[in-house]
Amino acid sequence: MQLCSPLIKKCNNQDGYAICLIKNNTEKGIGRFPPKLDNEQRRILFNFTGDDCLHGTNYTVTVIMFCDYDAETNSYPELFSHGDQQCNLYMIWKTALACLPRTQTNCTVVNAGHYYDLSLLTRPSENYVIPLHIKNKTKSPKIILNVCQSILHHGIMCPIKSGACLDDPEKPNRYLSLGEVQKPPFFKDGTLQIEYQDGALCTQNVTTPHVKTTIHFRCDLEAKGPPEYILGSGIEDCHYQLVWYTAAACDIETLRDYSAKRAGKCNVTNPITNFTYDLQTLMNKDFTVTNVNGVKYKFRVCNALMDNTCGDKTGICNSKYGTSLGQANANLTWQQSGPYLNYTNGDLCENGMSHYTLIRFFCEPQGLPSRPLLIKEFTCQTIIHWNTDLVCEKKIKCTTDIDDEINLTPLIQSTNNYIIKANDTEFHINICRPLISTQGLLCAHGSAACKVSSLGFPEDSPTLNKDLQTILRYVNGSQCPENPTKTISSNFIFICDNNNQGLPVYKHYVNCTYVFEWNTSIACGAVIGSWTAPCTIKDSFLSYEYDLSLLDKTQQIHHVKSRQGKEYAISICGGEKYCNGSAICHEYNGYGSLGSVIFDYSRNDVKLKYSNGSKCNNNSYTSEVRFICNESIGIGEPKLLLVSQNYTNFKYHKL
Repeated sequence: MQLCSPLIKKCNNQDGYAICLIKNNTEKGIGRFPPKLDNEQRRILFNFTGDDCLHGTNYTVTVIMFCDYDAETNSYPELFSHGDQQCNLYMIWKTALACLPRTQTNCTVVNAGHYYDLSLLTRPSENYVIPLHIKNKTKSPKIILNVCQSILHHGIMCPIKSGACLDDPEKPNRYLSLGEVQKPPFFKDGTLQIEYQDGALCTQNVTTPHVKTTIHFRCDLEAKGPPEYILGSGIEDCHYQLVWYTAAACDIETLRDYSAKRAGKCNVTNPITNFTYDLQTLMNKDFTVTNVNGVKYKFRVCNALMDNTCGDKTGICNSKYGTSLGQANANLTWQQSGPYLNYTNGDLCENGMSHYTLIRFFCEPQGLPSRPLLIKEFTCQTIIHWNTDLVCEKKIKCTTDIDDEINLTPLIQSTNNYIIKANDTEFHINICRPLISTQGLLCAHGSAACKVSSLGFPEDSPTLNKDLQTILRYVNGSQCPENPTKTISSNFIFICDNNNQGLPVYKHYVNCTYVFEWNTSIACGAVIGSWTAPCTIKDSFLSYEYDLSLLDKTQQIHHVKSRQGKEYAISICGGEKYCNGSAICHEYNGYGSLGSVIFDYSRNDVKLKYSNGSKCNNNSYTSEVRFICNESIGIGEPKLLLVSQNYTNFKYHKL
């Protein structure tokens, strides 16, 4: 195919085609040049029409251009089939050429001697979407944002330099800038923050000329969800605030220590993305690198050499001089640029020091050889770099692109796989990531589902079908036995169900595709609930009902202190009696009456949001209490998570 010119070669002995299909050695022109360009709402679509296909219809090919700042300018389109519509083909082409110029800032910060890097939260080909869940709104507004760079403009009309943008479908001017990317992350009052400034003109507050957005980051090594909008901030005071619990907000030392505790033999997990680097397939082979003088060094990965020329336990050996350059170990260590091995305690070199070798692994850049290279050689230190696809992370957004996106991230397994048995067949499955390598599992590297042969690779985010069910598709597996021209795929259909511990169920195999169904509450997303006096909350959609009255019977008032010594009183079931009409108060200030109950299944918690509290400047105090199931601590105690000018957020672990 060609996009912007006819094919150089003829198709079926004819000129004028841009796309030619070659099937069974027969050529068919399925796209004539020129295409029709559709650039509405900043989507770039090329629509091609070709020759006859079936039943008097013509071939059509739609090429959808996606901005991806990380994609090479010589990237290639990907073909996506839609069911049995053989005549209508769709291609998605991710390229930096489809991007507008972006505004960026440095995404690192040093505080009290600790190094923080939020760059892994930057999305090069998509934005974060945060629904606001406003009551009495047919179409809920949402915040669109990116991290340390301006948002991408595929299909949206936000102002060009916006780092955050409000999309309100019910307003004539649908898109509103919530602040531009201007300065890097910083610490304020002990909290890591990003602030986007100089957004749209503020019409509500004369002391604040422009809307701005502040993202408060909290280090949480187990968190997987996207940022959350803080109730009560926003258009009233022209200051939108979000809180983001993420491992990316932890300092590098904390992340490395956490990763080391979970590391296995020659594998280690990225604590931010949960991707596991596994180099066990390299363990039992000898490799060589050559220095500038032509001397060869022999080494093994995570294993000692069988050759004892340089002594027992040697991982890398200078055979010419019989010198051990480091003893082997299988302690693969994580760092952001890629994992590495550190072979220490080699032979003595100078000043009483011993030889040691660093073997650093990098994702293989396009066109570079996948082999180890000797990069630097000092008196006592040797550094080897190895470009290999074994450490390439396929970053897949595990959410659907809809107003109230369904987040399947909690279903990702980081230490083992789902094992599904159907008749005499055993399926190994993971979600939005490759399978975890386990003993005896012989699947193609990078597969996300397999029996014996691969059932597909994780390449695309979940989508919705016509029945609004969430579909996750793995493609390009092993060769299809009944049709060698096709490859095996797997479809997972996620169905909203109150069985939160549900597992995938194999349904059938058809047209080279394995189909599974998965009943899980995770597929429900966020659901509005209700409050029934005296102390019951209910999810009206799934009929979940929780009685919180034990919180009142064991202790009517719970006291929580902030770092600054402020004490907050919380009485979920009887707050009006103690806090002047509020469930939460500090001294004489009430932090609001119950405004909404939200069952957030993507984060596995329940939020009680309180609003219209005591007056605070030109606004009112608001608060939120988040309940998280933890079966090991009984009733539990509330903990203070975040305090901003008018807003307080508590976390309550409970059974």
